Amino acid sequence: MHLESLLSQLREELNQKPFLISVSGGVDSMVLLHALKELKPVVVHFNHHKRKASIKDEQFVSSFCLNERLTLITEDIHVAHGNFQSEAHHQRQNKLIHIAKKHQLTHVLTAHHLDDHVETLLMQIQQHGNKRLNLGLKEKNIIKDVIFYKPLLTIEKKYLYEYAKKHQLNHIEDVSNQKNIYTRNTIRNTLLPKLYQSDPDIKEKIIAYLQRVHKIYPNIQHEASTYVKDILSKHVLSQCQHLLLREIIYQWLLTHHITPKTSYVDDVIKGIHNEKPNFSILLEKNQQVLFSYDAISIQSLSHLNTLNQDVLKENVLFDNKHVSIFFDNKPNNIQASTEICYNKLIFPLTVRYRKAGDVLSFHYGHKKLKNHLIDIKYPKHLRDSLLVIADQQQTIIFVEDVYINKTLGDSHTLYLALEQHDDTRY
Repeated sequence: MHLESLLSQLREELNQKPFLISVSGGVDSMVLLHALKELKPVVVHFNHHKRKASIKDEQFVSSFCLNERLTLITEDIHVAHGNFQSEAHHQRQNKLIHIAKKHQLTHVLTAHHLDDHVETLLMQIQQHGNKRLNLGLKEKNIIKDVIFYKPLLTIEKKYLYEYAKKHQLNHIEDVSNQKNIYTRNTIRNTLLPKLYQSDPDIKEKIIAYLQRVHKIYPNIQHEASTYVKDILSKHVLSQCQHLLLREIIYQWLLTHHITPKTSYVDDVIKGIHNEKPNFSILLEKNQQVLFSYDAISIQSLSHLNTLNQDVLKENVLFDNKHVSIFFDNKPNNIQASTEICYNKLIFPLTVRYRKAGDVLSFHYGHKKLKNHLIDIKYPKHLRDSLLVIADQQQTIIFVEDVYINKTLGDSHTLYLALEQHDDTRY
C-alpha cells in the first residue's frame, strides 16, 4: 500500500482513540507524528544518555511538540550492565505501559518500518535458528491490556525519507546507527548490503516469507490454545509437532503470568522428552514448572516446613490444617473423617510431616513410606507436605491421602478429621 493511503486509513482508524507515539526524532517516528499530529496524540521521548547529542534530540522533539501544541513526556533510560538493547527495550516497554495506563490511553504507536521488520527476522534466525517460527515484528501486540501498534511495517524506509522531503519535515540522523556495535547495526550495515548485492530480489523474497508466516501463524495460535489448560499432559504434548508445541508452551506460560523466555520454552520442551517421573524447572517470580508423571504444572516455590511435630490431643492447628481426633464416638457436626480401628496404641499421638525411614504396616508385611509413594505415583512435590499421625513408638497409623493402618486390631475406633484453616474441606 502507498504510504499516503496507509496514513490516511490510519488517521481514520485512530480518530477518537486515545493514543501515544514513541518519538526518537528520527525520520520514521517524525513521519508518523507529523501524519497524526491533528489527532493530538501524547508524545513520549526517551533519552538513553548514550550520546552527547541526546540532549539535542530531546530539545528537537520538544520544539516540534511545542509548535504543534502536543503533550510531551520525556523519560530517562539508564542501563548499568547487561545487554543494552534488551534492557533498554524492557525499560521502554514498562514505561510506555505505565504512561498509557496513567493517561488512560489505549494504544502505543511505534514507527517500526519494513526494514526494521526484515532486520528483526534475520536477528531471530541468527539467535533461534529453526527452534521457533520466526515472525520478525508483530503489527499489533497486547501487553498488560495496552495495544502496541506498529502501523508502518509494510513501508520501506526510503518512502519515509520521500515523505519527509515532500513535507519539508526535519528529523535527526543518529550517527551511532552507522557503528557496528550492536547485532542489528551489523545486519543493517554489513549483511543486508551484501545480500542485496548478491541477490537483488532477496528483500522481496524475505517479505514474501514474512507474509506467509504471518498468514499461517493465527492458525497455529488457535490450535495451540485448544491444548492450553492449567495442568498439561506430558504424553499429549510429546505427540505435538515442534512449532505447535512451542506455541502451546508460550501461551501456557503467559496464562500463568510468566514471561515466555526462549530459554523457559526450551527447558519445558526438554522436560517433556525427559523420562524421569519427577523433576522441576525454575522460572521467575519464585515459580517452578513441576513434572510429576504425566502432569505438568506451575507452582510457587515453598520453603520446607520448619514445623516438626505436635502432640495430637482433641484438636491441633498444624501449619495450615486443623487436625481433630475423637475416640469411639464421633460428634455429629464432624462432616469429613477417617475411621481407624485399633486394639492398643501408645499415647499421646503426634502429628508431623514424613521423615526418612518411615515404615508402613500392611497385612502382607512392611514397606517404606518413600517406596509406597513411588509405587502409587504420588506427585513428588506434594510428598513433603503429607501429614503423618503416629504413636509414641512411631507406629504410623495414618498418612494423609495415601494410607490407613489396618493391622492394629478392631477393639476401638478413633475418628480423624482434617480441615484447611481457610475452611477448604479435605
